Amino acid sequence: MRAVNQDAFWLGEVPGKGHLAVVADGMGGHLTGEVASRQAVEVFREALRVSRALPPAALARAAQAANLEVHAAATGNPEHHGMGTTLTALLIDDQVGLIGHVGDSRAYRLRDGALTQLTQDHSWVADRVRQGLLTADEARRHRWRNVITNALGATESFTLDLTAVDVRPGDRYLLCSDGVSMLVSEGLIRQIVAEHPPQTAADLLVAESNDRGAPDNVTALVVEVTAVAERPKRYELPPAAAGPTSVEVGGTLSGIRKVEDAFPARSRLRALRGHPWYPYRGWIVGSLYLVLLFLVFALWRG
Repeated sequence: MRAVNQDAFWLGEVPGKGHLAVVADGMGGHLTGEVASRQAVEVFREALRVSRALPPAALARAAQAANLEVHAAATGNPEHHGMGTTLTALLIDDQVGLIGHVGDSRAYRLRDGALTQLTQDHSWVADRVRQGLLTADEARRHRWRNVITNALGATESFTLDLTAVDVRPGDRYLLCSDGVSMLVSEGLIRQIVAEHPPQTAADLLVAESNDRGAPDNVTALVVEVTAVAERPKRYELPPAAAGPTSVEVGGTLSGIRKVEDAFPARSRLRALRGHPWYPYRGWIVGSLYLVLLFLVFALWRG
């Protein structure tokens, strides 16, 4: 429906990191959205590949690098002024799935026939739905449904939602731009993803969106998990009930540090701090010291 494709995506294995799927939907004037989404995906993937950080922090650093790159291009070139992009990424790290999300593209999981939306839209209408001011159906038809409130490259900082999910054999994950989610109902999405092989399901979702008069570009990635290798992770996960970890990420490391605090590295010291006797360590050490002194005195007297 557009002269240029403002969506970009990548799907494949990142050596040493896991399997990555990422979708970006650019915004801005003629050509700028295309530039923003393409740059964001390329920089994100490369920054993730070379990062030595643990996977959660590596995802945050990759999103930070993509934001800085797109923002620099937008401010340094008048033709690209005001451009930005959404970005939704899934990194499958063995039995752990890490989702990094900015904007109103979406990630879904199909498990045992049930479809679950794993991301929350960063948009004007989605905020009103969460506040109870609009229904989901009203939001879908609202004239401001395309107004997003959070994007990469639009400003020097952005909000990153980072979510961890368990990955099981048989799971299917869908990442899509709003060209799909805006026009295809969740019931039909579930049916298509459940009943067809991944490539066919992706093709059908794009076709359905276009048949329904999609006014925007349409991208759908369908990932099927056939087997899972259970391996110990070097990082801890926040409680599943806590929902996404939302962090303001700018040009400094403060946002990255918050991600590292939410997904801390495993260590013997951290495990010791979690022991119920740890708060009484001073009393315990002091008591052991007194016992040792008593034994030394007793041996000396004997």
